[in-house]
Amino acid sequence: MAQENNSKKVGDYSPEELKQFREMFAVDLKQYRATNRRYANPILVVILVGFAAIFCSFLLSQTLIRWLLGAGICLIAAGVIIIAIAASSLQKKLLCPACHDLFIDEIGECCPECGSASLESGDWIGTQHCNACGKNLRIGRNRNFRYKACTHCGVFLDEMGL
Repeated sequence: MAQENNSKKVGDYSPEELKQFREMFAVDLKQYRATNRRYANPILVVILVGFAAIFCSFLLSQTLIRWLLGAGICLIAAGVIIIAIAASSLQKKLLCPACHDLFIDEIGECCPECGSASLESGDWIGTQHCNACGKNLRIGRNRNFRYKACTHCGVFLDEMGL
């Protein structure tokens, strides 16, 4: 969902503009990663308490077993649901400073690894191939690439990638 797509590509920007985009994105990315860490620790604690409750239910008397087992299962399920909600909502907040599209999104016209606009359409499994960097891009749970460049405009924004 583009907020203000100006349809410019990476070659349309000056080196100063590209540097400015990387600096702007670095600030957003720092906040994004800090928010991820802020949510990760409490969720991890909830899941660990759930596993501890299940483990303790096998060690204690018969009356506490059902209560601890049920509480443990509920805590683990709640942790997994919270992880899914937090990941999807946080992902939608990271925008490309150049084109204002979602940074972590479906692969557009450009390679997420190198930013080149030389992607070949996918095979029957859905992988795409970048002719510039040679990467075969698998999407979904088994994603084999990192988002380093915007897939919509090709602006390279982060060395480490997400």
